[in-house]
Amino acid sequence: GHTFGHALEAWAGFSDRLLHGEAVSIGTAIAFRFSESLGLCPPGSATRMANHLKAADLPVSIAEIAGQSRPTVDELFTLMTQDKKVSGGRMTFILVNAIGQAFIARDIDAPAVRRCLEAEIAAGTP
Repeated sequence: GHTFGHALEAWAGFSDRLLHGEAVSIGTAIAFRFSESLGLCPPGSATRMANHLKAADLPVSIAEIAGQSRPTVDELFTLMTQDKKVSGGRMTFILVNAIGQAFIARDIDAPAVRRCLEAEIAAGTP
């Protein structure tokens, strides 16, 4: 969840608005939803993980970040491309085949990432 989470944390200004652990929790939930949307893990995996995080009183969506403003796709995408794990211009993600079965993915194309961010930002937006 760090690739998504660090971008959210940077967008929130590394402030009390979004603590590191909260950012990673949201990022983990997004990584599971992204994995599921790509057909990498079984349906329901993302919901199961989100429910586990919620049970620990952790946020699982961008809509839960304090404040009224929301990031744009371009803002988050730009921040993600500045992550220390970017290599050869390609972002590195930790995605999942199932709960407990994570793997490193470096071959995810930008349009798929942008679609994921669009869906995540739109979720919970009036």
